[in-house]
Amino acid sequence: MHSRTLSRRLEEFGTGFQQLVDESRFEIARQMLEKTALSVDQIAEAIGYTGASAFTRAFRRWSGTTPAVWRAKGANQ
Repeated sequence: MHSRTLSRRLEEFGTGFQQLVDESRFEIARQMLEKTALSVDQIAEAIGYTGASAFTRAFRRWSGTTPAVWRAKGANQ
């Protein structure tokens, strides 16, 4: 499928490619934080970020908190 066709079809559903990528990264990151002991650096690299700081900024945008705080809250539940 041509990229422009994909873009139009996603737009019909009220979404975009980058939004789907972000949603997928957030879901994978949450699972990795909850179910593994991997460091934030390792998780960042696994989901395609160049470093922990960029990943932490994105995670805060998605969830309103940092990966470390998210993990700590999950451990206390």
